[in-house]
Amino acid sequence: MKKNLLTPFFVLTICFLQSVLTVNAEPSTSEKSDVQYQRFHYGYHPEGKKYQVFLPQPVPKGLYYSTQLKVTANIDDTPKKETVVIMTISKSGNTLPGEWGQAYLLISDHTEAIPKKIDLFKLFDTEIFPLEAQAKLIELKSPDYVFTQPPKNAVKPKEILCRLDDLTGDGILDIWVEIGYAVVVISFQNGEFKEIFNSYTIHGLLPAAEYVDLDDNGTYEIKIPYSIHIAEVPGSPHLPWMSLYEWDGNTYGLNNKKFYVENNEFFIHLLSEYNYQMLQHGRFIKHCETYNFYLGLVYYYRNGASGYLEWILENAKNDNYIQAASSLLNKAP
Repeated sequence: MKKNLLTPFFVLTICFLQSVLTVNAEPSTSEKSDVQYQRFHYGYHPEGKKYQVFLPQPVPKGLYYSTQLKVTANIDDTPKKETVVIMTISKSGNTLPGEWGQAYLLISDHTEAIPKKIDLFKLFDTEIFPLEAQAKLIELKSPDYVFTQPPKNAVKPKEILCRLDDLTGDGILDIWVEIGYAVVVISFQNGEFKEIFNSYTIHGLLPAAEYVDLDDNGTYEIKIPYSIHIAEVPGSPHLPWMSLYEWDGNTYGLNNKKFYVENNEFFIHLLSEYNYQMLQHGRFIKHCETYNFYLGLVYYYRNGASGYLEWILENAKNDNYIQAASSLLNKAP
């Protein structure tokens, strides 16, 4: 068992290395021209209101339905276009951004009169309302190796963002939805619409969640930034963290090695934060489980070094860190 941890100080000598450039994902010109977006700025807009029939009717007393967005495009394997609609439910009288309590995504056929429901997803739920919609429930989860999630009452944006792009490289547009501190991706796979990715995300001072084609192979990776609270060091800034997911043909799976091996800029930022805390708190920081765990992950991803994770197995008290380190090193806790 290695007792001596790899000191991060010498790694700062790599500061001269240039960070790996990432390219923002942009739909192709033809895809852009085939996608039509319509934002509704008040809930009673007649065009948006007609889709609310797929939520429980009549509208329960004290609740308010709002249609936020309609997107029209071909998102399956048929030649016809479909319509994607974002709807929210809030308590009557709520007027501040983020006061909605539930969010739904409707997929319907593209008709001008009475739409026909193809699928309905419940994207997000911060409040239990006295109603039940016949919808597929998406249970949001934290990124792998992140063991917290935003509180239910965290501030959400008033407008939910939705973009259509071919993330999986199969020639069919996928639905990317951002709910402020969560991301959901819905795709047409094996004859049906299904959720292929979801994650909480807290970006803070980091970039927002995004999809990028890092290796230019026609499929997009998903980058989920997060801020890790360091309970052992009161008053310290949250630790920046990035999780990278890639498409494996069926779903999006974690591939942090692909990110941390290539991204020197993020690694240096992480080490700089660690070194600053060392100057502030001296040797105490060496016994900080949170820093040791996440530095251990980065070293393990970059070159297989296990010193920090070995320290977690021997000294940590956080069961989540111990279980994760055990899994990566294939050792019993």
